[in-house]
Amino acid sequence: MSGLVSPLRLLRNKFLKDTATLQVASMLNQASQLLASVAIAFLLGAVGQGLYFLAVSLRDLVYNLINVGVVQATISQLAAASVRDNHVKVRGWLAFLAKAFLLLNTALIGVGWLVLPWAGERFFGDRQVGVWAWWLCFWPLIDIPRAVASVSFLGTRRMLDVGKVEIGLEFMRAFLVILGAVVTGSPKGAVLGELMARGLGTLMALDLYRRARRDGGPWLPSMVSIFRAIPSIPMRQGLRLGLRVGLLKNGTTLFIHVFPSLLIGGVAGAAWVAWFRVAQRIMDMPLMMMQGVSRVILPALSELAGLKDFARFRRLYTRTTLIAGLLVSAGILVCLPLVRPVVSLLYPADYSAPVFVYACILALGLIPASFAVALESFYIVTDQMKRSLIITAIGAAITIPANVLLLWLLPTTGAVWGLSLYMSWVLVHLAYVRWYFRRSKHGRSLWMEAG
Repeated sequence: MSGLVSPLRLLRNKFLKDTATLQVASMLNQASQLLASVAIAFLLGAVGQGLYFLAVSLRDLVYNLINVGVVQATISQLAAASVRDNHVKVRGWLAFLAKAFLLLNTALIGVGWLVLPWAGERFFGDRQVGVWAWWLCFWPLIDIPRAVASVSFLGTRRMLDVGKVEIGLEFMRAFLVILGAVVTGSPKGAVLGELMARGLGTLMALDLYRRARRDGGPWLPSMVSIFRAIPSIPMRQGLRLGLRVGLLKNGTTLFIHVFPSLLIGGVAGAAWVAWFRVAQRIMDMPLMMMQGVSRVILPALSELAGLKDFARFRRLYTRTTLIAGLLVSAGILVCLPLVRPVVSLLYPADYSAPVFVYACILALGLIPASFAVALESFYIVTDQMKRSLIITAIGAAITIPANVLLLWLLPTTGAVWGLSLYMSWVLVHLAYVRWYFRRSKHGRSLWMEAG
């Protein structure tokens, strides 16, 4: 037992430091995104901004339908392997990630070319929106080295480097998206700015990765050796794990960030998409209080699984969930009365009333969702993704018909009422986690074979 005291103490202290680091990065990213959305609103107007958001959502739709959760699966396995100094598995999982991204994102470009221009014309009366969405399908391919570097930093708990990569990328993205809108006067420039930022972000991440290999921290393979290992890496085992994680994560992303925008755009028009996305961005501000926690909790729980300490695993999950949930809920309640005056101050005049309405509806779902900070990590590390999918499927069977009815009754707000209903389903997941911990008091059923 004495051999575990030092790493456990280090883990506990490092969790707080890592969380603080990513919280600062999250705050800067949120501020940059908000300022960029203000600039785009004035440069392109509600309709132009809405078309830009529709292009991003169309690309996200195809990406999440064919993508699997290889990032989360790799972080979990990498953290467990790194804490045991298993260099072979560290290199192997990073090579798996690069290979999976290469294959899946090449497929994304092909599927996007076939589907997106047609979808833009069929559902939104604008083929060009689909073409812009297809251009955005190239960004994950450009992004592969940056994704590998970011995952390696997360898995080996180099959170300062994670923050540098994300802040640098977001600042470049905001600048280039605004510059593109200024130069072209259309959403086309903003889309091109997104792509240029990804290329520059990759160069920055590669430089940070080289420096991280010399910092004396947990071992990392060279980027060249990772890509050389790609041909020999089998995909079956990792994709099986990633698929289960991906179904959980991608389903959440589709229902929260993609479908509402597309439904609003198809029923109410592009301007309503802009107003919804601005409301969502503002109401996401309190969530930044848990974004650092949500990024750190997966490698932290994975390390505890590797150390086979179920008691600390349960305690860390429970405390993190309660503290983050209460803080974020309080932040949402404080933020809500400020939405209308802030929007009136920062955005064009036509944004104020619809953004406030959307924000009020979103708050009803965001408060229960704020207690889900560690939920995904729990399902991954305990290998309970199948149970999560069952609970999610039951929720979909209930909430999707309700969404259809709400959209029919309330064309401009029905999709957002449905979104809040979907987010509230997290309460069922939390009830399952509580039951699981009561049943597994001594950790006998906890998955302790990470890596």
